[in-house]
Amino acid sequence: MDQTRAGLIVTDLVEAVRDVIRRHGVAYPEYRRAVELLTVAGRTGELALLCDVLLESTVAEAAARAPGATDANVEGPFFAAGAPDLGRSGPDGAPVPLPMRPDEPGDPLVFSGAVRSTDGTPLPGAVLDVWQADAGGRYSRFAPGLPEWNLRGRVTAGDGGRFAIRTVVPDPYDIPGEPQTARVLGLLGLEPHRPAHLHVRLEADGHEPLTTQVYFLGDPWLEHDVVGGARPSLTTKLEPAGGPDGAGFTCRFDFALAPVR
Repeated sequence: MDQTRAGLIVTDLVEAVRDVIRRHGVAYPEYRRAVELLTVAGRTGELALLCDVLLESTVAEAAARAPGATDANVEGPFFAAGAPDLGRSGPDGAPVPLPMRPDEPGDPLVFSGAVRSTDGTPLPGAVLDVWQADAGGRYSRFAPGLPEWNLRGRVTAGDGGRFAIRTVVPDPYDIPGEPQTARVLGLLGLEPHRPAHLHVRLEADGHEPLTTQVYFLGDPWLEHDVVGGARPSLTTKLEPAGGPDGAGFTCRFDFALAPVR
C-alpha cells in the first residue's frame, strides 16, 4: 500500500471513530476501557482473531470482483503456507487424497469440480490450496495432537480444469473463546458459531488469485455465521456417495477466476 492511500484510509478511520465518540458522548472512563481491551488483546495475541471476526468478511466483500468470477471469502486465521504438493488430478477422475490419519474420524467426502476463466475457458494446471477443520472442528498446526499437515494440501487441476479431492466432511465449530473477543461478541449479541466449510486458495497463470470458502446447504449456522462469511453463492449440497456400503458424501463446486487486467 502506498503512503498516500494509507494516509487517506487512516484519516477516514480516525474521523469515523471520532464521529462515534461525538454521537454517543463517549466518556473518558469508557474510552480508557476500550483502549485497555485492545491493549490486552494485542499483548495476548488475540487482536488478530478479534479483527478477523469483526472485519475480515467486509474486506472480502469490498474487494473488486470481476463479472462472473467466484466470490472471495475470508481466509481466516488457520491458513498455513507450505502445504504439501499432492499432484495433479488425473484424467480417470480418481480423487487425490488429502493427508489424513489412518483412522480419520468423520464421513468420507469427495470434493470435485472445475476451475475455469470467467469466459468459460478451462484452466488445467490451476493450483488449489485446500485446508479444513476435521470432524471435531480442529485445524492441524493450530490444535495439539494432529499431524502437521492433516487435511491440508495443494492439488493441481487436470484436463479441462477438473479436480477431485478425497477428504472428510468438516464439522461446524465455535471460534476460540478468547476473553476479549467473547466480551465484544456479547456486546453485539452474537454467538461464536461458524458453519462447516472448506477453505480454498486458487492460483492460475494469467489470472487473479482467489481465496474463498465452500459451505454446505442445510448447515444450521449458515444464517448465523459469526464472521458473516457464509453466502448462497458459495454454498453446495452434500450428496450421498452411493457406494456399496452407503457411506460417505460427494459435493461439487466450480470456480471461475478473473484474468489479470
